Amino acid sequence: MEYRVSYEHSLASAPNDFIARIASQLVDNVPPNIPRAVLPEFITDLILKRSPQIGRIHNLRIL
Repeated sequence: MEYRVSYEHSLASAPNDFIARIASQLVDNVPPNIPRAVLPEFITDLILKRSPQIGRIHNLRIL
C-alpha cells in the first residue's frame, strides 16, 4: 500500500535540531496487514532506512 505523509526531521549529525519540514511525501511498500496502531512507527522506520542522513522524525502525520 501507499501512504502520503508529512513530517519534520533532523540530521543524524544534530538529532535535536529539526531543520526540515516535509509537506508531502509518498511512502510505498507498506504491507496491507500492518495494524493502524503501529502504522506510524512502521512508516518512520521505512523513511529512516531509506534516508540514513535523517536523525529523528517529529510530527509524522498520515494524510
